[in-house]
Amino acid sequence: MEEIFISVATYTVKYFMVLVAGLAAGYLNSVIIHILLDRILLEKKSLLECWRDFRDKKRKGEAGEIREIIVVFSTAAVFILVFSKYGLTADFAFFAYLMCILIIMFFIDIKTKTIPNGLVLAGLAGSAAAFVYNIFLPLKIYEDGRWWSPLLGILPGSGLLLLTALFGAIVFKNEEVMGMGDVKIFAPVGIFLGWKMCALVLVLSMFLGGLASIILIILSIKKRKDTIPFGPFIAIAAFIAIMWGQDIWFWYFSFL
Repeated sequence: MEEIFISVATYTVKYFMVLVAGLAAGYLNSVIIHILLDRILLEKKSLLECWRDFRDKKRKGEAGEIREIIVVFSTAAVFILVFSKYGLTADFAFFAYLMCILIIMFFIDIKTKTIPNGLVLAGLAGSAAAFVYNIFLPLKIYEDGRWWSPLLGILPGSGLLLLTALFGAIVFKNEEVMGMGDVKIFAPVGIFLGWKMCALVLVLSMFLGGLASIILIILSIKKRKDTIPFGPFIAIAAFIAIMWGQDIWFWYFSFL
């Protein structure tokens, strides 16, 4: 009985720690989103200027409280769910970091239809750390334990999307079929998740994006020639892959 109590208490403490970390990360995400939006939409050059603007708006209650609440609690929920699957491990830390990048991208891309290079670089820095870590202590997501497996993850996402973008540029001239921000953000996603899960993210994100486009057209919110940001669907698909990717992969191939 005592052992059960200790075990429950230990898990409760861990979940509480992860919740606090998720809330803190969520608040940081909301600040970064506000600063990046100011820099993109208002064309402010200085990050310090954007920070001062955020601080002033915060004092006046004009800093986008609804968005901040959504960002904070969605980040905390993601932390809790990822922890429930991977425990307090390196896998959890890397995936939590990746999801923070993708949550920021989600809101930035919806508002501006752009993915800042700074987010891509932050993602690449984290994926480089995951790559180095995997050389010495193989991460669960890569399965095979080969040190070079993470690098293969670049091919299904960035590789295929780059070909799509080039094809669109050649065939449709000035019409941008695929944004380069989407191509670039798939590089860290692929390194973090490996080629199998990255391929799944690509398929899922295209399916979700296509479904959303059809619904928006049916509801007359968008026209057939209108574009919608692809980044949010990458973020959702990446989370699905992190949580249930292996199950989906095995389920699909069980029918072949």
